[in-house]
Amino acid sequence: MTLLLVACTARNNGLTQKNQHAHQQLPPLPGDISLLLTLEMQAISKSMMELVPAIATADWQKISDIGSQIKQSYIMQHQLTAQQRQTLQRILPTDFKKIDFQFHQTAGKLALAAKQRNRELVNFYFYKLNEACSQCHSQYALIKFPGFIEPESPFEHTPHH
Repeated sequence: MTLLLVACTARNNGLTQKNQHAHQQLPPLPGDISLLLTLEMQAISKSMMELVPAIATADWQKISDIGSQIKQSYIMQHQLTAQQRQTLQRILPTDFKKIDFQFHQTAGKLALAAKQRNRELVNFYFYKLNEACSQCHSQYALIKFPGFIEPESPFEHTPHH
């Protein structure tokens, strides 16, 4: 389990009523798991940034390696204890786990597309990875990423004619 859990433990402060409805708060995570997740998210962020020039220069091997690393997870897959895994499985919402699963599957597809030197698919799967990050942040981490908070429209409270 990886995708952006650290940001997802934030509280629901200062959100508009519209955003509060869309925002799903995760329960607090134990400190040891939170630390591993922080390291995981930093590794994913770094890799996403490394993909940009690798894609632009058709560095197929690097793209494939990064996609494979993201698919396999950097830290969470290798350093979580069985008890920590059970804790995450128990407390994480189903939708969150689905986003996470799809994110890692997409990373694997990116790696395969790079091995096939398929520029269109590589760009598509990079887009899908980025979209998964945005989806998770906008659903579970509005406090950490307030740019996803939609401003209230001045027209929402105005009677229609």
